[in-house]
Amino acid sequence: MGETVFYRRLATGTALGKIFLGFVGLILVGAALLCLPISRQDGQSLSVIDSVFLSTSAVCLTGLTPVNVGETFSPFGQGVLMLLIQLGGLGVMTSGTLFLIVRARGLSTRGEDFIMANVGKLRTARPVDIFIYACVLVVLWEVAATVLLTHRRLADPSVTSFGQAVWESAFHSVSSFCNAGISIYPEGIERWRDDPISLMVAMILVVVGGIGLLTLVNFRYYYPWRRDRLKRGRLTLQTKICLSVTVVLLAAGGLFTLVSEWNHTLKSVGWAERLELALFHSVMTRSGGFNLVDVGEMTPKTLLGTLVLMLIGGSPGSMAGGLKVPTLVLLIASAKAALQRRTELTWSRSTLAPIQANVAVMMVLFAVAVLTIGIGALMHTELDQASSETGHRWLAIVFEAISAFATVGLSTGITGELSGPGKGVVVVLMLVGRLGPMFLALHLTRPASPPRVSFPQEELAVG
Repeated sequence: MGETVFYRRLATGTALGKIFLGFVGLILVGAALLCLPISRQDGQSLSVIDSVFLSTSAVCLTGLTPVNVGETFSPFGQGVLMLLIQLGGLGVMTSGTLFLIVRARGLSTRGEDFIMANVGKLRTARPVDIFIYACVLVVLWEVAATVLLTHRRLADPSVTSFGQAVWESAFHSVSSFCNAGISIYPEGIERWRDDPISLMVAMILVVVGGIGLLTLVNFRYYYPWRRDRLKRGRLTLQTKICLSVTVVLLAAGGLFTLVSEWNHTLKSVGWAERLELALFHSVMTRSGGFNLVDVGEMTPKTLLGTLVLMLIGGSPGSMAGGLKVPTLVLLIASAKAALQRRTELTWSRSTLAPIQANVAVMMVLFAVAVLTIGIGALMHTELDQASSETGHRWLAIVFEAISAFATVGLSTGITGELSGPGKGVVVVLMLVGRLGPMFLALHLTRPASPPRVSFPQEELAVG
């Protein structure tokens, strides 16, 4: 038994190491390609730290950019960015889920229970099926969006050719579905501000990309039109939580933004456009990263609400970052159980494993520790720098750090003003924010060692 646990832990460490090296290798290759003269437009320059920063942002699906992508890069450089986003998105979406399923397969009945609870299909959901389905799913969504956006772009007077329309549509479809938040327009996606259909397509792509692979695979094995319950399949608790909480957070975020910015950044537009802009901002805080309203002009209370939504993030196995929706649910279930003086954690008539609440607490503590160090480092590197002299001052630094860690990409406008060391800190935050929570979750799913010594139980005073 001891040797089995040891080898499983060794396999876990080896797999995590390969994933880490894969991401770092992709970032370095991308940075090298972006440094090539062919990647830049005539007269444009790009420092090494900026190329590493931008490559990390693309691979980690963050969206923070120290330079204007539309003005700096040639079509070749933009193509490199799109490829980095696509490969990073597939890696993020499949690596954690596939590894969990592979591990579950080696745990006999317990593994089958895991797959049944999270995918909705017992034996036919092989890892290779999951990977192929994920690739096909991503391609279908991005191609469908590209076709629709191309039709919209051809109606735009600024588009001079069919090829330009296809390229702009394809890039933004990939960037939206992968929750990357990078645009090839000099003014960003604000170019679509008067095109609600294009904006709706972008929002749908961001939401679907942030729902999670487990949820999307569950839909693959769910046939609501069948009368026979056994053949119909079922929506798992994971799927129900991801869908319901996502809807609640999007609505709450949109309403909060609408109220707090009604007489500020939204005061110059009609009520219908105010609703659209508020909902768009709410969607993008979940990890989308695009913006139609200057975030740097928003009120501090709006930025505070945005910080909360960014930290929560999307769903496990998705393109989105953050602490993830199930972590929030587990914390709420734990608080509810404590208030009701119950020992069981329940949610939607289901009992949750108490050990999962421990994992959720560990995730939060991990985020607090990383952000405390990261924010402290940024405050040190940016002391008396241009990035700390904005209207929001220290709040802009905090916002930048959390946006990087949660891989969201929204910024108050200080990304390009960061010093070299400050950009290095943000690069680390993006990489740790993308891989850290996934690695920690996978580490905590390893087989638990039975205690060798039992100690007497005691209670502590709390509060």
